[in-house]
Order: sequence, then C-alpha cells, then structure tokens
Amino acid sequence: MIKSRNLKFKYTSFNPEDNSKTEFQALNGINIDIHAGEFIAILGHNGSGKSTLAKHMNAIFVPSEGDLFVDSLNTKDENNIWDIRQKSGMVFQNPDNQIIATIVEEDIAFGPENLGIPKDEIKKRIDYALNSVEMSDYRKAVPSFLSGGQKQRIAIAGIIAMKPKYIILDEPTAMLDPIGRRDVINTIEKLNKEEGITIVLITHFMEEAIRADRVIVMDKGQVVLDDIPKKVFSQVEYLKNLGLDVPQVTELSYNLNKLGINISTDIISIDEMVEAICQLK
Repeated sequence: MIKSRNLKFKYTSFNPEDNSKTEFQALNGINIDIHAGEFIAILGHNGSGKSTLAKHMNAIFVPSEGDLFVDSLNTKDENNIWDIRQKSGMVFQNPDNQIIATIVEEDIAFGPENLGIPKDEIKKRIDYALNSVEMSDYRKAVPSFLSGGQKQRIAIAGIIAMKPKYIILDEPTAMLDPIGRRDVINTIEKLNKEEGITIVLITHFMEEAIRADRVIVMDKGQVVLDDIPKKVFSQVEYLKNLGLDVPQVTELSYNLNKLGINISTDIISIDEMVEAICQLK
C-alpha cells in the first residue's frame, strides 16, 4: 500500500534582496492508507495541498516531517527512489510536458529503455500499453497531431509500459474538452477494474470523483473527509463551505429536501436521481 504517517511539508522561498526566507506549510499531519487495487479521488480547492501530496507518492517531494511509504519503502531514503518510481507512476495535467518523442511508440518506449528492459520485452510492453488505452492504431502517429485526450492517453500509456502498481494522476483532464475527459476517465477506470492498477486521481470534476471507491477531501494541508463518494457528497453544506462543488444531482436532491420533498440526499448519479423521482408519490 501507499501510506503516510504525520506527513508534513513546507515550501520555502528566499528573498535575495534581504536574504530572508518565507515558509508555507503545504501539508500538516497527513495520515492516509491507500490499498492495492483501490481507486481513490482526491479533492480540494487550489492550495489545499492535494498536488503536493501527489508528488510525495512518487518521491518527487520528500516530507519535511513524518513519513510516506510505498510498499514499505520510505521515500526519505534515497536508496529507495529508483524502486519507488518503478512502482508509482505520475501523470501530469499537461500531456505536452510529458511526451518527449516525435513518434508515439518511441515515446512509450522511453521509460522501459531507461529501466534497461530488453528490446523484445519493450515491444511487448508498447503493444500492451497501447492496447490498454485503446490507442493501438496510433503507434506511428506524431503526438503533436493528436487531440488533447489522445495525448493524455499516450502519456498514460508511457507510464503503463513501466508496469507500475500505482498510477497517480494530477488533474489529467483539466485541459481537455468533455469528450477528452470522458475518454481519459474511461481509460483510468478500465486500468483499475480490469488490470488491477491502483489509481490516485487528483481532480476538480465531481463526475469523475463519483466513480472512485473512496474520496479524500483536503483543506489547508489536512485531510478533512475520507469516505465512499455517497457519504462524502451528502455533506453538501460542508463541501460548499470549503469552496467545492458537489454533483449536480446531489445538489438537486439537497434542494428538493429543503422544499419538503422526501428524496434521498446521497444521490450521486443521474440514474439514481431518475429512480428516486419515479418512486415519489
């Protein structure tokens, strides 16, 4: 599993004019357990610490205090960095910052080549990765000619080719149109359900978060909620006070209840809303 214990992290900035420094406490005592095979969504407004936490899971950052472990490997130990990054892959918001080759299959091969994987095995991994993200027809394509959603799926394929146990995605759909978002989230869900890869998804989109097994909500560098989507999103007022949205159907059921209509307040999908309305008398 990935687990943190009293994880704290400070950003420090220096002012060269007076040689002073300013510190910002980005994470303040995070304790989480992410088990193999889970699909976790992490929510929080800008500055809540969610991206900083994600970068700890790949040892891009190491704790100022406390610890974070990936399969019992402490990220503070420099001797563990290589093993941690083979287990835990990162996908960032902008795929253009992650795609480095001029041909799709060459980009996917980059990670395994740097791991020293034999050429025959690399070819198998490219085939497997492209098939996993449903992009096999684009192996000879030029990435710059692909749509945003296709580029993001290629970035994910590059991580899959390294065969990680965990994939951490930091707002991977933020720059995509609705069709691109749908394709990427379907890919992520398929990797989790069919391939058994543990997914940690940082997102601002509630319709993505409801597909997770658990939702973790962060505020001011701390975890303030950690539960299944239904229980998290039923706390409409609390989430809005944190500056977060809830699924539209959840807000609708909440408002209907305020008007005296007896309808469940833990509705998170359109299908659930339709069923609940049909049962009203």
